[in-house]
Amino acid sequence: MKTGDLVLVQPSADSIQTSTDWWMGWIVRRTVGADVNSGQTLYEVADVDSGEVRSVNSELVTRLVLTGMEANKVVPLVRL
Repeated sequence: MKTGDLVLVQPSADSIQTSTDWWMGWIVRRTVGADVNSGQTLYEVADVDSGEVRSVNSELVTRLVLTGMEANKVVPLVRL
């Protein structure tokens, strides 16, 4: 995942599959000091509904690929 990706975030690693607390956001940046080798990478993700920026573990994030979406025509809520 990289800055600018649209992602779906689950509420926690142990949440049940039927939870409705999932949310969508834009990756703002990878958190400084996040260790790629440990598998515990953290990202700052801006919630698409509120604009709130949250720190999210990479294990809770699913990258969304929208067929037909042109990257140069997407306007994220945050300045990249």
